[in-house]
Amino acid sequence: MLTYENFVAVLLTAIEQTDLNIAYTQELLDTHALGRSLSITCLPRGVEDDRAPEEPPLRAVIAFRWSPEFTVFSLRGGPPDTFDGIVDERIFASAAGVGLEIEVTYTLPLVADSVGDLATLPQIARAVHELYASAAPSSENPVRVDVALSFMPAQGPRIKSLTIHQIWPIGDALFDSDLLTDIFEELCGELRDVLDALAEVYVTEPRQGQPPAEDADEVLSERHYLKPPTA
Repeated sequence: MLTYENFVAVLLTAIEQTDLNIAYTQELLDTHALGRSLSITCLPRGVEDDRAPEEPPLRAVIAFRWSPEFTVFSLRGGPPDTFDGIVDERIFASAAGVGLEIEVTYTLPLVADSVGDLATLPQIARAVHELYASAAPSSENPVRVDVALSFMPAQGPRIKSLTIHQIWPIGDALFDSDLLTDIFEELCGELRDVLDALAEVYVTEPRQGQPPAEDADEVLSERHYLKPPTA
């Protein structure tokens, strides 16, 4: 089984090779259970993260949690079959089995005119699904549109957030770096294309510095990513 460090290295390589525009990364360590989690926030190409401390209105986040059991498995070469019975039962009873899930979440900007108009939600969701299908026609992982509502005193409900969720299951690829590379390259390429398609609809200001496709290799050689600590 691949170690956490190997897993993250394959993901970061795929990100660089597919020209994803990374705003920032965040890696957390659970000091109690010793689990790890990593999230990577991406923006459309040509869009800069210049609104700190506010989150970019249009963004996508790649996230996953690496359980402490996976660290044991990867260091010992596979699921143990002796004294870790309780741990094994927790893993095999999970939805992913011996595997994990990569969650991709797109956050969409809210249009002022539709924030309080709940009747438009089905139309918005349908339009988002159609746009996604157009940007990623060969995608095998379905997406879900979620809407969060807020209720203020003496006011009607208002749309608080609009997000798209997608799950990429990682099973046998945890044991095969070549298979994992294929999955991550597909994931990152799809995410890049979907973000660009969403930017055409939601980003009104000109996107500066978006390179032509033929200059992608030159740009990659100049870009630097702050890789998360993996020690």
